[in-house]
Amino acid sequence: MSRAPARPFLLVVAVSALLVATDLGGRILSNNDEARFAVLAQDVLARGDWLYPRLNGALYLNKPVLLAWLIALVSWPLGQVTQLTAVLPSAAAGLATACVLYALGRELFGPAAGRYAALIAVTTQGLFLHARLPLPDMLMTAFIAGSVWMLWRALRRPEGRAWVGFYGLGALAFWAKGPAGLLPLGVALAWAVAHRRADVWRRLSPGRGLALVAALVAPWWLAGLAADSEAVRQVVVTDHLGWYAPRVPTLASLVAPLQNAVVVLVPWVLFLPPALTLAWRFLRGRGDERDGVLFVLLWAAVVFVLVAFARQQRVRYYLPLIAPVSLLVGWWWSGAVVRLRRPGPVPWRAYAAGGLLLLAATVAVVTFRGRWLRDARLALPASATEALLLVGGLVLLVGALLLGARRGQWGRAFVAAWLGAAVLLAGGYHWKLPRRNGVYDYPRVAREAGPTLARAPVIVTLGLHELPLSFYLGRPVLRAEAEGDLGRTLAREAGAVAILPDAALARLPRGDDLVVVARGRLAFRPVSVVTREPLPGGGSGR
Repeated sequence: MSRAPARPFLLVVAVSALLVATDLGGRILSNNDEARFAVLAQDVLARGDWLYPRLNGALYLNKPVLLAWLIALVSWPLGQVTQLTAVLPSAAAGLATACVLYALGRELFGPAAGRYAALIAVTTQGLFLHARLPLPDMLMTAFIAGSVWMLWRALRRPEGRAWVGFYGLGALAFWAKGPAGLLPLGVALAWAVAHRRADVWRRLSPGRGLALVAALVAPWWLAGLAADSEAVRQVVVTDHLGWYAPRVPTLASLVAPLQNAVVVLVPWVLFLPPALTLAWRFLRGRGDERDGVLFVLLWAAVVFVLVAFARQQRVRYYLPLIAPVSLLVGWWWSGAVVRLRRPGPVPWRAYAAGGLLLLAATVAVVTFRGRWLRDARLALPASATEALLLVGGLVLLVGALLLGARRGQWGRAFVAAWLGAAVLLAGGYHWKLPRRNGVYDYPRVAREAGPTLARAPVIVTLGLHELPLSFYLGRPVLRAEAEGDLGRTLAREAGAVAILPDAALARLPRGDDLVVVARGRLAFRPVSVVTREPLPGGGSGR
């Protein structure tokens, strides 16, 4: 790369790194999903068993543990996993995703499209948030984006070795999260079906490629079967095949795919309708640009359809959608700014209809899921300054659309839109973080009950997430499924300690003679730390 083309790339990397680094490592791990791989990495460092890490003493075979290995590697110099080291691999994956989109956008639509796509991706809510979470989804998304980049190269330059990168990075995506990482194979299949030409398959070398994938993913299956074959079979039946088991449609299952996709793509989803409108017009033509548009649309469609039909729905499952949508919206912006192309009419009616439909569906779902409304309160501005800044970011976004549509100043419009997106995400996250950490303050529980917890032979919890407790206490925490299980654990182990909500404590039999060691609030509820063993000079009965 010559010096002149390198400057825009370095600028994109610098800006992306600055955004990714904002408040990095400041978020308390608040649930089992967020703490799982950090706890696995702690176990790797503590026991030195990289092949079979354990989760609270139990062998973990549900998913490949590449993320746990990476967390352990970056934590190894410190000798322990911290909130910061736990999220460094995800942050690096977020930055890598932006770099891949920069390169792929250049090859698909030109240098400007690559710049826009990368900058759009790092200011989507999905990437901004998940680059700060120790979850495997960001790592998988980076590998999927890299694999699809190599797929495009293999299709355009069949004489090269890009097919090795396509299959190899797809296998790494599998190691990040399991079979979901093989999504690039679905993109390749969709492209081949759309073109109906035999030479497409020849360019991808499917025989050698699938053999390479099998060789790279087989070690995880073989290691799992050697350790516990029955557990692996259960994972395949329940987690993998059960993902697409038939289900009775409900309002939530019908609305969730659209809701989750919108949440991941906020705020750039505002510019998706005009981008799709222009893309539809291009599909009627011919040429390299039309092929690039079709490729990106097929990529997005494969991701959305496969995830939407899954039995379980989570916002993070739609994270791989960020890459193709960022490329599509980046292409739309580059056409307006660089090529001075009319971006097509802005479908205001579609905006209004879609917005009202999404709002009605969200209200209906929240009515049945009160927890969503409770968690949403943390995101509301807590001061006039915060509210003004967030409103300013929103005004910049909407104003950018109006500025471009009415005055044709699309270059300035993109700068305004990007600044608005950065302010909304970085500002909103920064101010929300202390409020959220105050609600899920697991470290405070660990500090206040530290002496008792340190000498307890067993720690058990009921009605709370056990893995965040395990992470901040630095030791296993058992989970009781019911009050009877908790009572039996406390009776069986002298000096055992339980951490549970006060509502669950009130349901325990009065004859248990429990002593409250500490009280506090956690996850919106009052909680208590209790034990059967009276403490000299401290503690109080119920």
